Amino acid sequence: MEIRGLAFLPCLWVTWTLVGLSVAYIMTIVGGHAPTFLLYVSETGSYFPESVVFTTVFMVSTILGASTIYFQYKFLDIQAAAIEVPWFMYQKILLVLGLCSCVGTSMVAVFQVEPFPVIHRTGAVLSLGFGAIYNVFQSRYLYRVSLSNPYVCHIRMALSLVTTGALITFVLFKIILIYKLCTRGQCEEVCDTTAVISEWLSVLTFMLHYLTYYTEFQHLCITWKYEKGGFITLREKIHSETLIYVLLQDV
Repeated sequence: MEIRGLAFLPCLWVTWTLVGLSVAYIMTIVGGHAPTFLLYVSETGSYFPESVVFTTVFMVSTILGASTIYFQYKFLDIQAAAIEVPWFMYQKILLVLGLCSCVGTSMVAVFQVEPFPVIHRTGAVLSLGFGAIYNVFQSRYLYRVSLSNPYVCHIRMALSLVTTGALITFVLFKIILIYKLCTRGQCEEVCDTTAVISEWLSVLTFMLHYLTYYTEFQHLCITWKYEKGGFITLREKIHSETLIYVLLQDV
């Protein structure tokens, strides 16, 4: 038995997460649980029943995310061996970062900002912070072994950098708000609005990054054999095409 093409996995992860968050946001607004349309992501799960949607969305997202990151790791394992690109320790570290990001997502899902603000925010730091680092360095490495064309690689890197920039902006303006470095009404409002927009932008670009894995994942196969169990492979044709591409680049 063989499953050919796993491109549905990153697409399902991105679609599930963004649609689920949109549903939680709409429920929060329609339910009258927010005084304004500018909500932080965590505020879409602060009240029942949207809190149930919020938790469900992020718990399923954790599973889909961990699966996507692992399969990407296996893809790079196969590719690096085929074209003799050093990767081992680098990818091990990135795998740990990616999985830590998924653990953070599960913490965000289970421990709401109220009454667990410290745990919730720690999970958010792991989820988006470690996730942004993973995306940037993985994007850089994929320039060498990706099956995508250079334009997709550029888009992937651009999304990673926007995520990082948005996160830094969010943190800076939240520090201003927390420590009341800007006490004037209008200034505080601007800081709060900027922080909200930055957070949503970081989540959006963070998730869209994984849509660029489509090309690689459509060539991954899962094969089951009775005597060997399940294992992940790359279509044989792709190996030869990749080797030719690398040789031409060297020339």
